[in-house]
Amino acid sequence: MTQLLKPARVLIADDDVISLLFLVETLQQAGFETVSVTDGAAALEAALTQEFDVALLDVDMPQMDGYALCRALRATDALQHLPVVMITGHDDPDSIARAYGVGATDFISKPVNCTLLPHRLRYILRNAAADRQIRHLAYHDSLTGLPNAQALTRLVTAAIEHCTAQPGLERVAVIHVDVQGCARIRSIFGPDEGDEALRSFAHRLSQIVVAADERGDRASVARIDGDRFAVCLRSTAALERGMSLANQIIASLDEPLASGSHLFLWPLAVGIASSPEHAADATTLITQAAAAKHHALLTGVTGPILYSHEMSDRARERMSLETALREAVRSEQLTLYFQPKVSVADGSLVGVEALIRWYDPDLGQVSPDKFVPLAEESGLILDIGRWVTAAACRQIMNWRDEGFETKIAINLSARQFVHDDPAAMIRAAAASCGIDPKSIVVEITESALIRDFASVQAGLLAVRELGCRIAIDDFGTGYSSLAYLKALPVDDLKIDKSFIRNLVADPVDAAICKAVLSLAHEVELNVIAEGVESEAQLDWLRRHACNEVQGFLVAHPMSGREVVDRYSVREPSRASVPAAS
Repeated sequence: MTQLLKPARVLIADDDVISLLFLVETLQQAGFETVSVTDGAAALEAALTQEFDVALLDVDMPQMDGYALCRALRATDALQHLPVVMITGHDDPDSIARAYGVGATDFISKPVNCTLLPHRLRYILRNAAADRQIRHLAYHDSLTGLPNAQALTRLVTAAIEHCTAQPGLERVAVIHVDVQGCARIRSIFGPDEGDEALRSFAHRLSQIVVAADERGDRASVARIDGDRFAVCLRSTAALERGMSLANQIIASLDEPLASGSHLFLWPLAVGIASSPEHAADATTLITQAAAAKHHALLTGVTGPILYSHEMSDRARERMSLETALREAVRSEQLTLYFQPKVSVADGSLVGVEALIRWYDPDLGQVSPDKFVPLAEESGLILDIGRWVTAAACRQIMNWRDEGFETKIAINLSARQFVHDDPAAMIRAAAASCGIDPKSIVVEITESALIRDFASVQAGLLAVRELGCRIAIDDFGTGYSSLAYLKALPVDDLKIDKSFIRNLVADPVDAAICKAVLSLAHEVELNVIAEGVESEAQLDWLRRHACNEVQGFLVAHPMSGREVVDRYSVREPSRASVPAAS
């Protein structure tokens, strides 16, 4: 059975009763549904309380003429795009220009041609439908159907303007929500599964917001891009309501969300900003909420973070630092220093760890603790990893030319294994310097293994095939999963310095170190203790058969020249590490 289309509803406003009846009869015979009024005020009331597809407005009406009525319709958000046709006996250029100037869609002169009128309205309605589709595509996200970033700015602007018109009554809050884990879902299950999972999340988020919006017109959800969403909230207590809603969102997503045949957890980073406290315009308010969310990401806070002006200062500082770091990578302001690793048994040099240093002409010496996390976040760590690999290979080549040989350990980020090809990178750098890749030791932190284990595992296997040794750095600070040791081609375990620091005095740290050493010896792994600074620590490690140590007791990080000067002698220096008696 064919479904009948709903007839178009036409609002007709004309104070001439005869003309009004003529228009009503003409359009009803043509299949339109009509509502007729005889003055502008009644027409505005009807337009505000009912839904219409098009409006026919006479110019000359009592109380409110057609021009004023059209202007009032266009000033109402819901009626901005309602097709409006002005009908008048004035067809002079000034009257026509005035009609279009107040926002009329079309202009019809009296007397109205009853044969052409229905066709003209259908043409207008077809164009209006096409315009609605274009606007929908322009202001809605194609994946989730939610308003997009452009629409969010309009929604927040409208909310702020509404509150400004009624000062003191309502305020506006924006909640910025960053979804974690979507990239992993896409990489493991494919883009289609990732899209479906994101749609499920968007649906859950919308349900939470709709349920919290008591009146149904004060909260809106938008997808900004990728895995970022936002909620615009208008309330007399917007900040309190926003914090409450943000906590509801986080709590609701503590439970796994079903998508297809899988269940996914959605860790969130959430930031909130409100107007007028934090910003007076939509763009700034959205930016401030994003800054608060960014702070939540950086600090690992699981609850909602309220914006403070210090966050913008920090964000600007980080942006300036990132710009300077990009220039440092491009113009080779980076330098490698080397921390020696020596044998516990006899104090001989067994290798060095490459440590990156950055001296900026304006900022001075910038701590790695400051710029390495920024490089990870910005993606610059990929360029830095490539630079470190090439610089380490050049140093090995230079040392070889001087008759000095040792291994260099380089630290690679998990990002390098997910977005790059470390084996190919090492192979190319080694080949360009004419050195054996076996001179390179690749270190990766234990915590990095959990980010994308499959990619890291494949990458490490390829690196191991080159002959490079593999070391797990900071062992004991992450998940310490024994499965990693079984599944990965590991040669060395490095006990984190946090366990070495109080090794002699703290029985817990001593027990942890004993356990690591025992485990490593059982599976025939080499153990390196980091951060060794005292003879007492060294004695303890020697008694428990630790293989190698590094730290200030051995040597501070030094230049490539200093490494040669200190370790090129044939006999190991007892000033480095006292050998066993």
